[in-house]
Amino acid sequence: MAHAAGVRLPYGELPAAVRAWVERTLGSVVISADTQQGGFSPGTAARLVTASGRRAFVKAVGTSLNPKTPVLFRQEITATRAIGPLPMVPLMYDVYDDGDWVGMLFEDISGQLPRHPWTQEEADRVLGALDELTDALDPSPWPEAPVIAVRSRDFLSRWENVLADGLAVPSWVDPEEFAEMARTGLRALAEGKALAHYDLRADNIILTDDRVVFIDWAHPGLAPRWTDSVILQAEMRGSVTLPELPDDSGITGLIAAIAGGMWWGSAQPSPPGLPTVRQWQRQNALAHLDWVRERMQRF
Repeated sequence: MAHAAGVRLPYGELPAAVRAWVERTLGSVVISADTQQGGFSPGTAARLVTASGRRAFVKAVGTSLNPKTPVLFRQEITATRAIGPLPMVPLMYDVYDDGDWVGMLFEDISGQLPRHPWTQEEADRVLGALDELTDALDPSPWPEAPVIAVRSRDFLSRWENVLADGLAVPSWVDPEEFAEMARTGLRALAEGKALAHYDLRADNIILTDDRVVFIDWAHPGLAPRWTDSVILQAEMRGSVTLPELPDDSGITGLIAAIAGGMWWGSAQPSPPGLPTVRQWQRQNALAHLDWVRERMQRF
């Protein structure tokens, strides 16, 4: 499945106040900034090297680039602080927030993204690390985290929008049946007490020689412990052999709900700074629809 990408802002074009914060935090002048591609954020994402040799990773965005992204960054800050030090989560050095621009400084992790399409070895390794992460986050170390079923209710209920707008769907899909499955999934999602990342993709994972690190915690929330497995397996499907998820109407309902949210979203205009997101949503929706069909035939 292809990935969407935001339009990156080079580090040198950040506001002077943000760059001053970076150098003050790192204690030295930045002499190298390597922009990192991938992900949805339209802001800066760069690996930095200072004159003293210190390395770090910075991500920063302002409302002029996308008005919603600073809000997501603030969620990531809260989640990362709540999780605390875990080898599966990047260490955050400091944060910047002037009400407009929001930035985060992290450890610079020397590694690479999983290969895409996924390979069996890397998929097995990542899913094993996800099991460890889920154990650490169930119950949630941030009990006051947003409830994903509440925060994402509109997105996960968009089969109603598909019906209202009369959008075309694959011939085998009954939108009313899928809307009912999505309601079942939403009810199951509301019962979870684990902290879920809720946005796991290959470009939100870094592999090192001895770590699997899950990055970009912009959409965290309370959900069942199987939630992140559903999201990640959706991307891996078709590339590798995966462990079978349980025969659970809540799981099937969540997959159906995500399909509806993505299908309706793919028919909307592209948001500022994210020119490829609608194509990605359509591909993602089709993958989820195929998965629902398989589960309906199997169980």
